[in-house]
Formats: sequence, C-alpha cells, structure tokens
Amino acid sequence: MLSLQDSVFFEISIKSLLKSWSSSSSAPVSSVSRRRPPPSVPPLLWEKHSNAAAMSSITIDPELKPGEFVIKSLFAEFAVLAEKKIDMVMAEPLEKPLSRSLQRGEDAQFDQLISSMSSIAEHCLPSLLRTLFDWYRRQSGTEDESYEYRPRSSTKSKGDELHRDKDFLLERRDLAIDFIFCLVSVEVLKQIPLHPVPDVLVHEVLHLAFKHFKHKEGYCGPNTGNVHIIADLYAEVIGILTQSKFQAVRKKFITELKELRQKEQSPYVVQSIISLIMGMKFFRVKMYPVEEFEASFQFMQECAQYFLEVKDKDIKHALAGLFVEILIPVAAAVKNEVNVPCLKNFVEMLYQTTFDLSSRKKHSLALYPLVTCLLCVSQKQFFLNNWHIFLQNCLSHLKMPSNNSIRKQIETLQNKDPKMSRVALESLYRLLWVYIIRIKCESNTVTQSRLLSIVSALFPKGSRSVVPRDTPLNIFVKIIQFIAQERLDFAMKEIIYDLLCVGKSHKTFTINPERMNIGLRAFLVVADSLQQKDGEPPMPTTGIIMPSGNTLRVKKIFLNTTLTDEEAKGIGMSLYYPQMRKALDNILRHLDKEVGRSMSMTNVQMSNKEPEDMITGERKPKIDLFRTCVAAIPRLIPDGMSRQDLIELLAKLTIHMDEELRGSGLHHAPGSHGGLPRVA
Repeated sequence: MLSLQDSVFFEISIKSLLKSWSSSSSAPVSSVSRRRPPPSVPPLLWEKHSNAAAMSSITIDPELKPGEFVIKSLFAEFAVLAEKKIDMVMAEPLEKPLSRSLQRGEDAQFDQLISSMSSIAEHCLPSLLRTLFDWYRRQSGTEDESYEYRPRSSTKSKGDELHRDKDFLLERRDLAIDFIFCLVSVEVLKQIPLHPVPDVLVHEVLHLAFKHFKHKEGYCGPNTGNVHIIADLYAEVIGILTQSKFQAVRKKFITELKELRQKEQSPYVVQSIISLIMGMKFFRVKMYPVEEFEASFQFMQECAQYFLEVKDKDIKHALAGLFVEILIPVAAAVKNEVNVPCLKNFVEMLYQTTFDLSSRKKHSLALYPLVTCLLCVSQKQFFLNNWHIFLQNCLSHLKMPSNNSIRKQIETLQNKDPKMSRVALESLYRLLWVYIIRIKCESNTVTQSRLLSIVSALFPKGSRSVVPRDTPLNIFVKIIQFIAQERLDFAMKEIIYDLLCVGKSHKTFTINPERMNIGLRAFLVVADSLQQKDGEPPMPTTGIIMPSGNTLRVKKIFLNTTLTDEEAKGIGMSLYYPQMRKALDNILRHLDKEVGRSMSMTNVQMSNKEPEDMITGERKPKIDLFRTCVAAIPRLIPDGMSRQDLIELLAKLTIHMDEELRGSGLHHAPGSHGGLPRVA
C-alpha cells in the first residue's frame, strides 16, 4: 500500500472531486448563491434550498492510490459538513453571531475533521490549499480574480425591504463561507514549516486576507458584527502565516500602508489605516533563531517610526494597541534578548515620547499599557532607572491622598476614572512581575520601600475594601503571589495577615469580605505552588481570545489534600500555617452566623424567596467569601473547630439558598469522594 508521502505532488481537482454533485445539481453553488430568486418566492424558503443531499452521493474511486483516496474522501466529507453548517446558520436569526455556531468547540465532529485536514496538510499542503481555494470560489461565486468584497446590503435602497432582507441572508452566507475557510486555513497553514508552499499560493492567501481588512465605509446592518468577526479571523490567518512567511506578510502590509498614507487624509482613510493595522494584531515575534527575532523588530521599528510621525490620535492609539498585543508575549519570554540591539533601539526610540504623551488625559488609556510593555522588554538598568517614576503615575490613579479630610478623599475616589484605574492596576502588576521575577528586586531597603508603596495603595490599612473597587480579585491574588515568590515573609506578614485580620481579638474582628477573599486565596495559591514546585508564576497576559476559538487554556489543577504540619514545614510555611488555620476558623464562625444558618431554605424568612433576590448588597461579597472558605476545606482545616462542629456546619450548607454552597456541602458530606479527612 502506498503511503501519504506518495501523493505529495498529487493535484486534487475540485471539479473531479465534486463531479457527481455538479451533475446532479441544477446549478453550481456559485450560481445558486448569486442568483436572485423570483420576487414571489419568500427569501427564507429560497435560502433553505440545499445541495447537501446531492453532495452525499459523492463517490470516491476505491482503486485510487491510498494517499489520494484519503485526501479526496476527507475533502468530500468536509464539503458535505460545511454545506450543512452553512444551511444551519442561514436558518438562524440574523442577529446571532456566526461564532456562536461555527467557532471551534461548538461541533466536535467538525473540529475533528479540520484537525484531520491539518494532519493531511503535512503531506500535501499545496494541493490541499488549491482545493480549498477552489471550494471557496465555488461557494462564494468569486471565480473572477477581480472580485472585490462589498457588503450586499449597502447597494440597495432602504425602501426595497424584500430585496434588502434577501441581501442580508446572502451576505450571512458569504460570511459563513469566509468563517469556515478561515478555520481550515488557520489549521493547514501551520504545516508550512513541514511542507514548502509555492509563493503564488502565499500571495493568494495574503490578497484575500488584506481585502477583508479594507474599511467598509457607510456600511450598517445586522451583519456588522459578523463582518468584524471575519476580519479578525483573517487577522488570525495572517498571524499563522507570519510564523513561516514573515517577509511576505511584512511586504504586503508596508505596501498597503504606504498606499493609504499617500492619499489625502480623510475620515475614510484614517479608518482604513486603522483597519489595516488591526489586521496585524495576531502577529507574534519569533524568539529564535536570532535572525528571525531581529527581522521582527526591524519591522516593529518601521511601525514605531510611523507612530512617532503620525498626528492623528486614533491611528496613534491603534498602533499603540498593536505594539501591546505583540510585546506582551515577548515580555513573558524575553531574557538575554533584551540586549539584542534591535530591541534595545526599539525601546529607546519610543519610550520617552510615549511616556510624555501618557501623562495627557486624551492619551493615557491607550499609552499606559505601551509604556508598561516598553519597560517590560527593556534592559535591567533601563528598567530600574525608569520604572519607579512610572509606578508613581500608576499609583496616583489608585490611592487616596492621606493628608485630606475624609470627605475630600471620597470626592477624589469618586472622580477617578474606573477605566483608568483598571489600566493603571494592570500596568502595575505587569511591572511588578518584571521587577520581582525577571529583575529579582534590588537591595532589601529599596525593595521594601517599593513594595510598601504598592501595598499601602492597594490594601490601605484600616480600610474594609481594596483599591480600586469592582476589580477582579484574581489580579490582587496574582500581585501577592508575585511578591511571595521572592519575599514570602513580607507577603505573609505585611499583606495576608492584615487582609485576614490575623491576631485581632474577637471584639475588634470584623468580616471584610473582599480583603479576606484575596488573602485566603493568595495563601492557598502560594502554598499550592510551593508544594507542587511550579517555579516562577507566568507573566500576566492580555487574555485575548482567538476568533477561531483555538485559544489554549491551560487549566491549573490544585491540590485537594490536607496541608499537614510536616508539609507546611517542608515548603517553608510552618511559621504561618497555624495562624492561617485559626483565621479560617474565625472567619467561618462569623460567616455561619451572618450568612449561613440565617439563609437556610428551612428558615421561614427565606421561604418563597428567590436566591438572586436574597444574595445582593452586603450579602453577596460575604457569600463569595463563604464559597472560598468552604472550597479551602480540606486543604486547610480550621483550628479551634471540632470535627463534629465542622461536619455540622458543612451539612447545613446542603440546604443553603446559594446553589454553589449547597454543592460544596454535598461534596464534603461523609462518604462522598471529597469527604473530610480525620484530623486531631
């Protein structure tokens, strides 16, 4: 039997592959998709016309070579399933985003098929790409090379509602075809390093992608969101292509940008430039070999020069956003590369101008992240010379002035822009990661001073909350984790103890839900990391989700076994472990009294009440803290509470108003998989 390698140079023909389909259909797909139905035919009825049944009759000659048979069979199955997917989205409401139906993760069978095509592409990538383009042109009716994508609905008068609705449907079909084409392209183009591709095919991919980056002036309609999704998908395709064909992508981008810059500036030209810039947002710098790294930053320097020259605020902000998306992964991985001249020059070229502009209100939201990224990829001495100045700027958006009256402090806090506070906080925790994890801090005195200024701003002494409010608690947990990596004693005694009110008497003890939630979670994360020998925590990313749904999420598996005295000693936490168990005991007793027993479903006051109506106001953060405390068991066993009392407390949760607490109570029930261990 011949292997797949025997078919490397075999040319698949879409015409021969789908011959039976074409002959059994009254018209090819391209004709059907472009032909206007008679006005008397309702648009939905006409759009439901499908060739799936005809396609299912495709037969593959069993006498073909094995490789050829596999490829043709796989592509025939793809054509059938793709048509079914297109029919499905055509029957859905126009307002429903295509990603809800077509994104990876929505259909396991289709996902598996696309993954199989990726594997096959390793042996016959040029043939598969040509066939994919044939399928795309046939489906969308774009066999004509001069075809330019234009939204259909923008060409019709608003009064012609019947034609307009049909156009919206046809447009949704076009976009669905693009979506499926991009899904496959993202997977098969990953194989370019393993299988050479003729330049003509690379240019064809580039030409199609950059057509979708063009700004559609005056377009509006129910498919607007989907048009943006497709542009993002083509940006993901370009991101994959840059990994192996960077110079071709760079040349295309620079050429397109040069053409737009030569035009007389207008709102349309500005938006076109921004759309073009957004098309590069999934470009990622290759860290090795060094030649690839240098080529990437030579391109970045070209973009940086344009950033310095351009006057338009929106274009400048778009470029800043592009730099941030590209630099954060670099900052997470960079080590000795900070000394490579092209990166050093890029940082020095942009830093001072960007830092100066970031102090202006109209630029701060867009440029704070860029200043942060430039510092994060800079050399050690450059970072230490400049970061503390920018750190104070970040803290000024977070902390309240201590020398003013309470009323003045409240007014100051109310006047702070919540968006700016969030941006400043994210800048702070990325800078802190570099300072602690990569730079390894400074002298003890200087490091202590820097950390205290940060801690006092985020966790003010005597405050019942954290700053800024309404921020995901995980950010604060990460900040404490970073500090604990190099300064464990400081993290425990100066931050976690204070957050959990360790050492306070029963009379002065009060529940501060957000602060306690952060403190308890931070201790559990730090202890888990030390016990599992995870090493240094990773650099915080932007959390961007790939439009195809290919985002890789690595789920952290936390230990769920009791942390013993012996284990605590082994990871250097024996000094803090008893205090944490006492703190958990104290918090659980207070929470049981405040939002535990009183919120049981058997309580008369809770009868005929909906949980969402009861878990509001001050109760909500307390319930959140209660969930964290219960989830911490049996990892952390409260000290001072007998086994019987603890079991009773957990058993009562099985009838709590909150569904999550009920589930936790059942999980800890005796005899369950997560039952409590025997403790003294």
